[in-house]
Amino acid sequence: MADFEGFATADFGFMDELQINNNKVWFDTHRERWDNLREKLRALCVELTPFVSDLDPELETAPKTSRCLGRINRDTRFSKDKRPYKEYIDIMFFPREHRRTTAPGFAVGLGRKHSYIGTWIGAGMSEFRDRFEANIDAYRDLFNRYLAANDNFSDMDLHGESYVRPRVEGLTQPAYGWAQRKFFYLGLLTPPREVAKLGAEYTGLIEKTFIRLYPLFLFATSLSLPADMENFRNRFE
Repeated sequence: MADFEGFATADFGFMDELQINNNKVWFDTHRERWDNLREKLRALCVELTPFVSDLDPELETAPKTSRCLGRINRDTRFSKDKRPYKEYIDIMFFPREHRRTTAPGFAVGLGRKHSYIGTWIGAGMSEFRDRFEANIDAYRDLFNRYLAANDNFSDMDLHGESYVRPRVEGLTQPAYGWAQRKFFYLGLLTPPREVAKLGAEYTGLIEKTFIRLYPLFLFATSLSLPADMENFRNRFE
């Protein structure tokens, strides 16, 4: 397998054209372009594996479609939308005892207009949402200091849904807003030209972003938050 050398603007162009021509005939005609992009994603996954394993040895790193590598084919069996292909492709690192849809983790994705480097608590992850709220409540000062150090992630894209009624009493902003979320997706968006310009150094941006987001992941997953945060700080900060 070749080393990861970066993504080209043409890789984003493929996803853009796929959005317009979302059918099997077009995809089969351009399969070589897809195969090339898939190999870049596989190479990136392999390149990131030592860092991700050091960040958290419990995260899945296998560069396989059934594990870290996302599928381009959509599951249309129970959907009214019968378009056969997704308009984005991703790599996801998640706790290996789970599936990519059942636990928080870290993602790198390519879409039509940008790359995405982020983390999430999905809509169906009630166990992790409850733990996230409990950890914010128990360590609210720690959480607020973390948000303040990152300017509440004002440079990132955040979307999701929130509860109307308070889930945790007595919190001040911005911790209150986070504790109210039913689910969220938070990520750094980077335009195609900037990603292409970075070349192989794109991995450095991914690593820095994952480090910034790792405490957020710990608030959602850790059963011993102070100890896990201290261990993280000793190794990375």
